[in-house]
Amino acid sequence: MGSTLPISMEWRSENGQICRARGSTRDVCRQAVYCFLEQPLPVGLPVGFDVVFPGEFTAAAPLKLRCNGRILRSESLGRRFGVAASIEAHQVLETTDVRTEADRRAYTRILPRSAIVVEYPGLRSVIRDLSVTGAFIEDERPLPVGRLFDLRLCTDGSGGELVVKAIVRRVEPQMGMAVEFVALSQEAHQQLQEIVKGGGMAPA
Repeated sequence: MGSTLPISMEWRSENGQICRARGSTRDVCRQAVYCFLEQPLPVGLPVGFDVVFPGEFTAAAPLKLRCNGRILRSESLGRRFGVAASIEAHQVLETTDVRTEADRRAYTRILPRSAIVVEYPGLRSVIRDLSVTGAFIEDERPLPVGRLFDLRLCTDGSGGELVVKAIVRRVEPQMGMAVEFVALSQEAHQQLQEIVKGGGMAPA
């Protein structure tokens, strides 16, 4: 099926980091998907990815699939990258609407009970909301969409912190920016899970 649908892909780097990239599909069938991503991926790499089928494709409620497979082909297409991935297993995820970014979230997002301070190149601010895959940072002068940067989150009052690689996905002028965590260690991922589960602060 030739179709343009949002797709998000996740994999492990050689050093064990959890990495993510977004893109859109060109073709989807039962055994494979071809999509355009923000970066190339090596052939043979095991990946997991989510594909959302809106109601106009299913003639019913929107359908979200979480798939596992491997990269079959990777090619440079100017300023974007074409990637073909196999679909070796999949499961259906619940979703209610795919028209907005918020509706496509598959992970719990919390409003922290106490301030979570974040630091990034030359700046310091606080998080308005947080999930294991991203956050909204309050900043009157947000970075531009597409900016990739290192982000430090101060997780408690004793100086504890975790570092992730983030990319700006959305900007609200004079308000802040929505960022996605596109590379982080397994330890940082676990810390984020604990913070979200605990409602805003990592357990002591």
